[in-house]
Amino acid sequence: MKSKIIYIISFLAAFLLTTAGIIYLNSSYRDIFKFDFTPVVSKESLPAVSDTAKITYGQLKNLQDQMKNELLDSLRTIYTVQQKDTVYANQQPDSVLIDSLKSLESFLKQMQKSKANQTKVKQVEQPQTSTTKTKPDSSYILWTKRTAKLYESMDPVQAAKIIQSYSDNVARDIIYSMRQKQAAEILSALNPETANRITLAK
Repeated sequence: MKSKIIYIISFLAAFLLTTAGIIYLNSSYRDIFKFDFTPVVSKESLPAVSDTAKITYGQLKNLQDQMKNELLDSLRTIYTVQQKDTVYANQQPDSVLIDSLKSLESFLKQMQKSKANQTKVKQVEQPQTSTTKTKPDSSYILWTKRTAKLYESMDPVQAAKIIQSYSDNVARDIIYSMRQKQAAEILSALNPETANRITLAK
């Protein structure tokens, strides 16, 4: 009976030692059952791979498309919400400024008519052989200076809209009668083609 117990204990000890040896060897080497005894590199010794390095190209492309769509959606909502401008919504029209602008426009029309009449009279009196330039009269110069001061005090965008309706020569005279900074702001608010025409030499 003692001998049977000794055999059983020795068998269990041999079984446990063999199992422990197989587990240890299998974790230390690649595949001991195929006799592949190349050492296995532990995960702790490998350099850490970040999550971004694990992303495949397809996943990266999908992520970019999602971010692009979300950005476009947010821009659309921002644009549609901010279409109403609260600054100009409550702005009251200045009746004095409107009256002065109307009087300036009527004065300008009178000046253009008188100038057209003068050129017709001069063409009748003088044949077209004379190519001398006529100097603008003093009332026109005074008008351009006053108008330039008025437009300098206005918002450059609004002044640009009004100046754009004048002929190129009149607009040029008004612009060059202004201070340089205000003239530059108004020119930047103008259509580039119109600004180019106005700043060309006479």
